Amino acid sequence: MQKRRNTFRPAAALAVTLTLAAAHAAAENCEVRIGAVGPMTGGAASWGLSAKAGAEFAAAMVNQDGGLQVGGRKCTVKVFSYDAQYTASGGAAASNYLASENVHATVGPVGSPETTGFRPVAKRNGQVNVGSSYMAGVISPEFPLAFHALQSPITWGPMLIKEAKAKFKFNSVMIVAPNDQGGTDSGKQLSKMYTDLGVKSSEEYYQRGTTNFAPLAMRIINANPATIETSAVPPGDAAILTKQLLEAGYTGAIGSLGGVGSAPIIQGAGSVSKLKAFYWLETMPVDDPGVVKLKADYQRVMKAPPPDNPLMPVYEVAAEQILRAISIAGTDQDASKIADAMRKMTPESRYLGKGGWRGKTIYGINQELAFPVGLGMVVDGRKLPVQRIDIPAE
Repeated sequence: MQKRRNTFRPAAALAVTLTLAAAHAAAENCEVRIGAVGPMTGGAASWGLSAKAGAEFAAAMVNQDGGLQVGGRKCTVKVFSYDAQYTASGGAAASNYLASENVHATVGPVGSPETTGFRPVAKRNGQVNVGSSYMAGVISPEFPLAFHALQSPITWGPMLIKEAKAKFKFNSVMIVAPNDQGGTDSGKQLSKMYTDLGVKSSEEYYQRGTTNFAPLAMRIINANPATIETSAVPPGDAAILTKQLLEAGYTGAIGSLGGVGSAPIIQGAGSVSKLKAFYWLETMPVDDPGVVKLKADYQRVMKAPPPDNPLMPVYEVAAEQILRAISIAGTDQDASKIADAMRKMTPESRYLGKGGWRGKTIYGINQELAFPVGLGMVVDGRKLPVQRIDIPAE
């Protein structure tokens, strides 16, 4: 009898050891996969690279705390990125690439052309996506897995234009944008908003891929608008356009109420001191303590400076929501469960606190994140503090 007990104890101990080892191995092998889709080469590359940086930073923050809680395990988060090249075909290819890697939730796509190609393929592939395009109908009941990372100009535009008009006293605007869907959708929205606020609006479109903006600069000067609006112009193009516009003698205001931010315009001008009147959207209120901490944490965790593009914090917050939804859903492989978890939860960021959902009024579906934005201004060569603009939920 004693012999039998002696035999059982080593066997039981071995079984426990093997069980613990198996559990440890399972935890080590547990991996949550998310995507990042956007243009990562070409003139719009800083937008896509910011989406990638935001997702990778959100993943790194979770991983440094031991991983994402999914069911009874903590899982390492891995980001799979794809250069959609700001084209519809690139967007479709991005969805298929993510499907091949078993990725069912992604930040992006970024721009309108790639969103057009991505959405129908992602619907078939079962992929939750949180994009930033300003295209008309960017979210809709037709695409229940598509969410919006920020508001379109129609939401915050009137508030920002009203403030800028009061400061710079402009009464006419020329909207400048590429002549494709991404540019024309945004351009028409912006034109209507300025017009509705009593500003006479005209539109000037150029061929995407243009590298010499001198002819366009002369057309703008000849038209003599009090301000120009560059929201839909990719960052690389915006820098060149600003440089050549100022070299040609432009003295009006410059607006950038979109995803470009201030960096390309200031780069093109050469310095803040060379800008007389400049106003822009910050897709996050960059002087807010939470955003300041986000950038400091990025530097500490990623061992590199955060991207200057204002979309990086937007996509970090979007990635936070995706990861929370995956944790609640208990899976990264079932897009319907992830989307359902997102709809039911209150959006919240470790940096900005609680946000909300909106979109029902404009799009017929409440799947647009509502976190604050900012309005920046340069007046007579001096940069003013960024004003926080709170966006209400619906």
